Amino acid sequence: MKKITRRKFLADAGLAAATLPFAASILNADSSESLLLWYDKPAQEWTEALPIGNGRLGAMIFGNPAAEQLQLNEDTLYAGRPYDPNNPEALKALPEARRLIFEGKYKEAHDLVGAKMMAQPIKQMPYEPVGDLKIVFPEHENATDYRRQLDLNTAITTVSYKVGAQTFTREMFASAADQVIVVRLSTDGELRFSVSFETPQKAVVSSDESSSLILRGVNGDAFGIKGGLKFEARVLVLNKGLTVVENDLITVATRESALLLIAAATSYRSYKDVSGDPGVMATLDRAGRKSFSNLRDEHVREHQRLFHRVKLDLGRTPAADLPTDRRPAQFLKGLDPHLATLYFQYGRYLLISSSRPGTQPANLQGIWNHLMTPPWESKYTININTEMNYWPAETTNLSECHEPLLRMVSELVENGSRTAQVQYGARGWVCLHNTDLWRQTAPID
Repeated sequence: MKKITRRKFLADAGLAAATLPFAASILNADSSESLLLWYDKPAQEWTEALPIGNGRLGAMIFGNPAAEQLQLNEDTLYAGRPYDPNNPEALKALPEARRLIFEGKYKEAHDLVGAKMMAQPIKQMPYEPVGDLKIVFPEHENATDYRRQLDLNTAITTVSYKVGAQTFTREMFASAADQVIVVRLSTDGELRFSVSFETPQKAVVSSDESSSLILRGVNGDAFGIKGGLKFEARVLVLNKGLTVVENDLITVATRESALLLIAAATSYRSYKDVSGDPGVMATLDRAGRKSFSNLRDEHVREHQRLFHRVKLDLGRTPAADLPTDRRPAQFLKGLDPHLATLYFQYGRYLLISSSRPGTQPANLQGIWNHLMTPPWESKYTININTEMNYWPAETTNLSECHEPLLRMVSELVENGSRTAQVQYGARGWVCLHNTDLWRQTAPID
């Protein structure tokens, strides 16, 4: 483990501890403080939800007591299919574009390049959501003692509250060890809820005798490129009480606890092959044979194998006990050095959660997106944003998380060689400032 102490951090920044108003608190800080993002109310907007991910599967968790929402993503669910955007007119226009530039006629060159040398289509494929898993709890509208948190140390999100005298708890995590999202619902009395899928995709929801709901669909079209992927998501409900399975709804009445396992996949095999089997029942079967304790322990062990390699200690003040959304004001007053620690480790958490060996690289929004047409298509902006995602990879001891990006670079060679030849009559390979799941390399925007 790398350990960055408060003295070294301040020294590297050219500061002395005595220059800060909270210096005494820093020097006496307990280095074992927890790394929690926590809130005393549910998320109202998508950007307020808490992210979990295992590199391939992601979810944003809202934490509403009466109606939990897990917005789901799978890292290969983009619009479109393998396609060739290279412009056959580009090479013919290249000599004239050069002449105009050398003569200082930049507006004319700009217009010519825009008309003759850009990709067809001029946009790349957007990253798309799987949909939402909804868990509805009747008569939970008037909850008290509410708390919603993400523990960066364990990569587990917890929601807890009371309805009357009864306490309810939800524990949720995305397991890299078992390739499922795990939801455990528990209480000290009766537990009643229903489970359903919603999606903006072209998809249908069905059920089977295994107490699971199945969402099957196809990805979207975009910019004239037809969708070519199939996808499947399933939720398996395990409990010891009464379970009623309908076509698109599971209703449960039980005591004390229930376990939900969620899996998703697409038919994507590579940037030029979409013939895979998206079925995920075998994954759920394997995970379903394990106890919640085993699922949790293996998840935490795998997460901490990476996360525990670096520790940052900047000290702790009473401001660290506030809900996370109230802490920036204290930080701006110089009263919350621990918020910088939390921010630093949150960046590492997000990289671990959205980029692991064998997955797709972290895209413009990591792995989390709820829109069919997200900003900048939530793809890869490789002239800076992609690099920014990976700044923590080597410097914070997460080299394995670099593998998806390095693999993507090698995969760009084939399409990039065609772009170099078709667009510029050149040897070698080229990729312009953006790419997508299909590893497209022609000039866009």
